[in-house]
Amino acid sequence: MKSITGSARCSTYEREQVREAVEKAIKASGGLPRVDGRKVLLKPNLLSDAGIDRAITTHPEIVYAVGKMIIEAGGILTIADSPGAGIIYSPRVLKRVYHKCGIEKVADELGIKLSYDTGYQERSCPAGNVMKRFTVINQACEADVIISVCKLKTHMFTHFSGAVKNTFGVVPGLDKPVFHSRFPDAIDFSEMLVDLNELIEPDFVVMDAVVGMEGNGPMGGQPREVGYILASHSVYGLDISAQTLVNMRPECIGTTMAALRRGLVDEVEVEGDEIIPIKDYVHPSTYSGRQKESWHKKNIYRKLQRVGKRYEPSPVINNKKCIGCGQCARICPVKAVEIINDKALFDLTNCIRCYCCHEMCQYHAIEMKRSMSGKVIHKVIH
Repeated sequence: MKSITGSARCSTYEREQVREAVEKAIKASGGLPRVDGRKVLLKPNLLSDAGIDRAITTHPEIVYAVGKMIIEAGGILTIADSPGAGIIYSPRVLKRVYHKCGIEKVADELGIKLSYDTGYQERSCPAGNVMKRFTVINQACEADVIISVCKLKTHMFTHFSGAVKNTFGVVPGLDKPVFHSRFPDAIDFSEMLVDLNELIEPDFVVMDAVVGMEGNGPMGGQPREVGYILASHSVYGLDISAQTLVNMRPECIGTTMAALRRGLVDEVEVEGDEIIPIKDYVHPSTYSGRQKESWHKKNIYRKLQRVGKRYEPSPVINNKKCIGCGQCARICPVKAVEIINDKALFDLTNCIRCYCCHEMCQYHAIEMKRSMSGKVIHKVIH
């Protein structure tokens, strides 16, 4: 299946330049889906209430620009998300997240009311490869059109976080860790994400790649100037374009591999500004992006699948930074974290290396380190 990614350069979050770039990228992609008189859910990435400048969440100026286009086209707009997996899905928490992420201000400027509905529904997914049923927030169930406004980030577990991963936000709050427990392998987890996208079927996606996140994202990495806004009718096609932009191999990203295997995307064409890969973009420490492999390396990888805990990085607490907030303990799907004497303590024998704790720590108190044997193996195969 062929898809088109609209691309526009944008080096600032100044409102007028963002508006022009968003319009250019959307036009290049073929234009917005029909929204006139229809209920439209605009779903940003609101992973946490960490604030705007850390490149963790979709920048509010991108949300404003897309929202304004929807309203001007006659759409009945709702902005909503269920924040990251360690956050309770409640009106009080939503209000804090909306405020810190600049969404409250955007809603005021657009003249709409934010939704504090924290209800959800069971949705059947009979065609799913690994999941046949999901819980989905009401706003996604009730929308006629779903437009995702994602953020370009790296990710310790899935390696890349973009359009496909952003759809995970329609699963309500603390239901998310259950999926990490059920699918501790990143490939299986990626299959689940594609199942969810095929159920939800986002109609359109815009990516905030003006400033992305590099390194050990999606929350512990560093902001990186990228300078693009991307848009597409295909979440899979847009992710392939963005993966190319940050010098990742799409065939090494689990969600893209799953989409390719299912025939959901094959050819991706870029219209608008040329996408120039950023050669020195810092990838997460869990990403190999390996090229052609020798028979020797393939056998090592095969054995590593059986002894993954010895090879994969493990969470290690930095006691100087840890404040004992308990976020990591709440999110851990296998209860491998305890708070003792106001500090987090990990049980690495039970840890499944899903990196949820690292993902949700706002204090950068969780570091990822390989064991001595892991370092030796890593050096040999790289």
